[in-house]
Amino acid sequence: MNSKPRVTDDQADDFLFAEEAEVTASERKSAWKVLIADDEPDVHVATKLVLRDFSFCDRDIEFLDAYDGNQTCELLRQNPDTAVVFLDVVMETEDSGLRTVRRIREEIGNQMVRIILRTGQPGHAPEEHVVLNYHINDYKSKSEMTAKKLFTSLVSALRSFQDLQAIESSRRGLVKVLDAASNMDFRSRNLFVSGLLMQLGSLLDIGDNDLILIRRGDAGGEDMIMAACGGFDAFIGAPIKDILDAESIEHVTQVFSGGVTHIDDKRSIYLVPMPNLSDVVVYIGGAKKISETELALIDIFCMKIVLAYDNFEYVEQSRLDQSAEVALLAKLTAHASYLPVSHAVDRGRLSRDIASRLKEMDTVRGIERHLPEMLERAAVLADIGNHQIPSNMLESAAALSAEDLTQVRRHAEFGALMLQEVLAAVRGGRVFSLAGELALSHHENFDGSGYPNRLKGEDIPLSGRIVAVADCYLAITSPRPWRTAIGHEQALEMIRQDSGGKFDPRVVESFMAVAPAFRKSS
Repeated sequence: MNSKPRVTDDQADDFLFAEEAEVTASERKSAWKVLIADDEPDVHVATKLVLRDFSFCDRDIEFLDAYDGNQTCELLRQNPDTAVVFLDVVMETEDSGLRTVRRIREEIGNQMVRIILRTGQPGHAPEEHVVLNYHINDYKSKSEMTAKKLFTSLVSALRSFQDLQAIESSRRGLVKVLDAASNMDFRSRNLFVSGLLMQLGSLLDIGDNDLILIRRGDAGGEDMIMAACGGFDAFIGAPIKDILDAESIEHVTQVFSGGVTHIDDKRSIYLVPMPNLSDVVVYIGGAKKISETELALIDIFCMKIVLAYDNFEYVEQSRLDQSAEVALLAKLTAHASYLPVSHAVDRGRLSRDIASRLKEMDTVRGIERHLPEMLERAAVLADIGNHQIPSNMLESAAALSAEDLTQVRRHAEFGALMLQEVLAAVRGGRVFSLAGELALSHHENFDGSGYPNRLKGEDIPLSGRIVAVADCYLAITSPRPWRTAIGHEQALEMIRQDSGGKFDPRVVESFMAVAPAFRKSS
């Protein structure tokens, strides 16, 4: 192929560069953003002329122009991915460039962009003082800034910027991994695998949107996206047809079947065999040749990600099994025909959503970290004491006598006693302990008018205050033998009116925030 010169012969200095093959449009990456900040238009023209054919790591330059400090800062706010700033010391004032450096680093908070300070009047800002007291990366006099030195300064700055990007990518990947380590659910699984992949992409010098791990489907199932970076995070766990075109899918299938690496100008696909596990394909956008050392590194990362995937799936399946067991227990003990098991399960889901919202709003200090997940299961058992109440009382369409009403209300104590017996037998169990607390407290009212112990305000356990709202909403929006169901909007208004009376206002606020999404998913 023809070589592509970096600097033309008619420029101020002759500089020879090693010949490099041209790259296709599909291989070329987005341009480096370089901001020229100078109040002299001729400086902008000359800089662009010298660097018009510049290319580094197969990336061209996109120039941005500013003529004073304010324009410089505004452009950096609009383009936070700017790599280099050529910044004049003297623009609208004798020290505007120096003040702009401070604004970039302190006011805007951009520590990544590389700043090359240029001056035509060195006496106004002595080099030693400027280098020591301002966060810049180079300081040049315009009189010595030949084409050769301009090129060298820019390459040095871009290399530094590239290194900082790699460090930042690894840092963000590590943050995701550490964040995922605090939980064991599908959200944290996705954080974990995408965090690992970000680190791998950084080590391989691969762009955020170019790296995807695909896991072979089991027993004829669809191949699925096991991990992805950047804009593809949301597709983790989805079939590859959701993200790849038909041609790419065909190549992936061939690599899985034949084990032979595929590279063309649009994609590179490598097989990573996983002994005793589902094989993995590494899909990289663009023609990327992977060395033996890099393949060994990919093998290690893929093995860790596959094992993490299996562990997360095992934990999630165990959680589903436990939820099913709790629901079965509720079904066996709740013989009232108008309370299907779905009511208890929905009460758990809504209670979880309310508790999660409370945590996000930080309105309740010291809320237990796993309360939402535990509430989802424990709330299913909140009315388990109904099994000791005669069916004719629970299913009566007529108004209950005072004596019958007292008997029905004893289900709270019956449920708490039953769950205490379970706890004593198994010698522990946080979900059943919480369920016992709920059985005894979710019919208490915030104003002290509830039962069985007429607790008031924050004397009522938070779990009971949450489930009280969830249970009320589900009860009044479902038909009962003695009345028809109430509509969603009317139910919201009734609960809103009882805020501060029957219900904790903070819990009601959280319920109002999650109710629309809960109704949509039900």
